[in-house]
Amino acid sequence: MRWIKGFVVGAAVLLTAQTWAVAAAAVEAPASIKAKKVLTFCSDLENPPAEGIADDGVTPKGAAVDMMNDIASSMGVAAKIDNYQFSGLFAALDTGKCDLAVASLGKTPERAQRYELVDYWRFGSGLLVPTGNPKHLARFEDLSGKRVAVLLGSNNSKALHKISDDLKASGKPPIDIVELGTNAVAFQDLSLGRVDALVSDTVVMNYYMSRSHGRFSIGGVPVPPKTMSIAIPKGNVDLKNAVQASIDKMNTSGGMTQLIKRWGIENGVVACNSDHPCP
Repeated sequence: MRWIKGFVVGAAVLLTAQTWAVAAAAVEAPASIKAKKVLTFCSDLENPPAEGIADDGVTPKGAAVDMMNDIASSMGVAAKIDNYQFSGLFAALDTGKCDLAVASLGKTPERAQRYELVDYWRFGSGLLVPTGNPKHLARFEDLSGKRVAVLLGSNNSKALHKISDDLKASGKPPIDIVELGTNAVAFQDLSLGRVDALVSDTVVMNYYMSRSHGRFSIGGVPVPPKTMSIAIPKGNVDLKNAVQASIDKMNTSGGMTQLIKRWGIENGVVACNSDHPCP
């Protein structure tokens, strides 16, 4: 867990999230969650606009943060969000430090074997490059011999390594992959000219592009849309069903659509639910 300005992030959230839990529960929470009156999330709060931290340096803020608060509120409990680097999320979940993990986790067969998954959004991935795309980077294969920033432990990182190996096997220069702990640091490397491109999902790319004052643009989106999932320890079907019911409630009430539009991420984002499942 990371400390920010002397506070444990999760503790700070518990204080602010109680206002979300005063309403009567609309979804039946598992007995263990009812007993402790709190739902603890593991997240990576350096991944805006989905998961981030407010200007006070303490309070979690973001589209997925609002979703986490809504999930807890629907069960009539408080939300507590603990902050981890992406690479340490699953270790925290596996050792019981949280009840579930929300951190723009891509749905994969491997994760489906290890965890109960609840899908909530679907979007693609691509390359953020200097405006004008002077090096003509539209596909991952175009990154041969180029220096690229990517989030450590992410599916995009794995995809880059595979393509880099393929390039090397075909006699072409491999990709110089710079794996970093947060997307914020990865974007900083791009801003400082240390890398030729940042590889991330469309939500992250649009966020940083909109704040770059025209310096950066999306070179291409070569990765087809992927589904983002909430990870829950394997076998905890009661919690999975409760989280799914909460997500479904958000969708049927229009709350999910409002949330997505409020954060300006409606371009390229599809909401998932039981009536409209994502592959």
